[in-house]
Amino acid sequence: MEVAPSLTRAQVRELDRRAIEEFGVPGLVLMENAGRGCAEWLRQLNPQRLPTLVVCGPGNNGGDGFVIARHLDNHGWPVSVWLYGDASRLPPDAAINFAIIQKCGLLNPPPQHFRGWIVDALFGTGLTRPLGPPYDTLIAALNASGNPIFSVDIPSGLDCDTGEPLGPTVRAQYTATFVARKRGFDNPAAANWTGSVRVIDIGAPRRLIAEYCPGTSEPKPS
Repeated sequence: MEVAPSLTRAQVRELDRRAIEEFGVPGLVLMENAGRGCAEWLRQLNPQRLPTLVVCGPGNNGGDGFVIARHLDNHGWPVSVWLYGDASRLPPDAAINFAIIQKCGLLNPPPQHFRGWIVDALFGTGLTRPLGPPYDTLIAALNASGNPIFSVDIPSGLDCDTGEPLGPTVRAQYTATFVARKRGFDNPAAANWTGSVRVIDIGAPRRLIAEYCPGTSEPKPS
């Protein structure tokens, strides 16, 4: 059986950098495509339009979450965003999308007894250490909530390269990962944390992706 191509943490970082710096694809465009692709799958998974709580961290993974919330709201899905971190420390692209969802009125604390979908947009592939307070308590609460969890790119706390938990880790039922599967997903044990995985196209150039994913067909010379 053919194995789907996968990316290491270093390859993910390098591919993103080159897409922006060499190919000129703005980071905001990549973030927009990532969030919109996640929202499309979420709408398919939640046709009942149950409330969705997007829990965002202080980095670009949180920025993807802001975009997801906006697109869900645009399609009439009930959605609220909870930023678990300092808004003043958000990276530039995430900060732009945070300002948008603020103006859209989507930034709300979760209700005490939430029932619906949870989007884990806390931490992405760059995480290399166990999560401590207050994130360890938050992750324990999310996992114990009984709500279906949808992780953005990778379940928060899972090591991108090994597929093993670094410490407290979100246990997702669905994971929307970007560009290609992550190397750690090749570890059979990772499925206990990722659930079903779908690769989302974020608009990175195919010529660039082919350098990192041998299974991707390269564009033919014109």
